[in-house]
Amino acid sequence: MRILVVHNHYGNFATGGEALVMKAEVELLRANGHCVETYERTNAELAQAPLLRRARLLVKGPSWSRSAYAAVGEVLDRFRPDLMHVHNYWLVLTPAVFAAAKDRGVATVLTLHNYRLACPGGQFLRDGKPCELCLGGSGVRVLLHRCYPGGSGVKSLLSWRLYRHTRRRSFHGRVIDAYVALSDFARKKFAAAGLPADRVFVKPNFMADPGVEPSAVGGGTGAVAVGRLSREKGFACLVQAWRDVDYPLTVIGDGPELSRLRSIAPPSVRFAGELPHREVLRHVRNAALFVFPSEWYEGFPLSLMEAMALGRAVVASDLGPRSEMISDGATGLLFRAGDSDDLRAKIQALIADDERRRQLGRGAREFYLQNWVPERNYEMLMDIYDRALARNRCCGGPTC
Repeated sequence: MRILVVHNHYGNFATGGEALVMKAEVELLRANGHCVETYERTNAELAQAPLLRRARLLVKGPSWSRSAYAAVGEVLDRFRPDLMHVHNYWLVLTPAVFAAAKDRGVATVLTLHNYRLACPGGQFLRDGKPCELCLGGSGVRVLLHRCYPGGSGVKSLLSWRLYRHTRRRSFHGRVIDAYVALSDFARKKFAAAGLPADRVFVKPNFMADPGVEPSAVGGGTGAVAVGRLSREKGFACLVQAWRDVDYPLTVIGDGPELSRLRSIAPPSVRFAGELPHREVLRHVRNAALFVFPSEWYEGFPLSLMEAMALGRAVVASDLGPRSEMISDGATGLLFRAGDSDDLRAKIQALIADDERRRQLGRGAREFYLQNWVPERNYEMLMDIYDRALARNRCCGGPTC
């Protein structure tokens, strides 16, 4: 199969979660004999763009770019793919890239890495807590509360305009043959928001087996937590819980909350800052516990999947798709999000019980092997591609 993979990077081709997933899928497809070409752009282009272009973006919004339509059209004409798979089109590419494909009879797939098509802010998040007030509505609250990540009024406006444009014209329903949701939780949210439920398919993220000796599963010493140190990630709850825990905790990551967290953390908590991915995995591999305290839904946390693949005992908050990733008491423990007392109780119970940690580590590792290995993910991806191709053949155009 000939596949064009399209991705709009948020920064200067930074390797965030979406980019890592996109690259992993490209490698997986090529390893299985498919001819894959990538087309990548970055929002960093806008910083160097002429003032007139940036002003036009504010006036017309991010709903359509003639230049992106033409650029992707040129790639489609040259490469002639059977299918185009888009991972992100915000902000430079716009939904025009789907029209370019459908005008050429090419099947289209979109991975829903965030909740942007159900929530203008993309995260179901306001003031650091889950919020679904815009689900199925006009989305105007994103303007009132500046819900776009970082609190930018300009980006909140652009996101709202894109949200309204696509909902009003049912644009995505006409030009996208299949959607990839990362969890059943997300699939239900998108269906509630009005996406065609029969075209939204669940396919989680995946990773290559990191390899773990059976004797090392559930072992290790100390605890580790990984993530951006921002309010919604729940690190304040984690540090609060650790005040009465006499056990070493390493927090890996950086962000706006770092100074405050350091000021309230007990001596047993060490902040390691940002580390290369290889170093992060080394810390997780050597730890006895992995803690995931996030207080928003998340999409499909890569760090949580990595910890389970490494056979670590995990303790995670109970929001969003975490209950799909973790069977409470079998593959890890769930605690009430934001409840430091509940988190502390779960942590202390595992610190005191070596066999329980090993049991949970074995359960986590087995769940990974059954669900998140490349071979299983490839089967799921091919099934979605087949459905997209069948719909494209059946409908024969963007007005179906």
